[in-house]
Amino acid sequence: DVRFPTGSEDDLLGSGHVAARGLGILSARFGAFAPHANIGYLFRSGDLQNDAVLATVGFDHLMAPWATLAVDLVSELQVGESKLRLPGTVTYDLPFRRTVEPTNIPNERDDLISGSFGFKFTTRAGITLVGNTLWPLNRGGLRPNVLWTAGLEYNF
Repeated sequence: DVRFPTGSEDDLLGSGHVAARGLGILSARFGAFAPHANIGYLFRSGDLQNDAVLATVGFDHLMAPWATLAVDLVSELQVGESKLRLPGTVTYDLPFRRTVEPTNIPNERDDLISGSFGFKFTTRAGITLVGNTLWPLNRGGLRPNVLWTAGLEYNF
């Protein structure tokens, strides 16, 4: 997966830098149970963005001919020290001397670890309904408390 610096900076579209991701995938099937593991690396060319090691482990379980459960542990682990430079303490001298911390962003690793839980339901018409949730398991980065997705699949 390669992402190129396209988009409009004025419209806040795109990161302005190349990013490339490579993954290796292992999977197996034991009856209705199908475990899998992915390991990879994310390269980011930006001066303020860190590379990351990507790892996912999980399984799909066929609960019925028409229903599948999917569970995953998804991680993105920062490589090296953070390239993001936070502003230092600001001191005001007038009307009296005081100091202000301009940000409360912690200066620490930005590792992302999430749990994923979802289902696939196949209808008699051959349409598959997909529902999934992604739950942060740590507080790294700016993320919602839960992210949900829904979709339809149809093979023709």
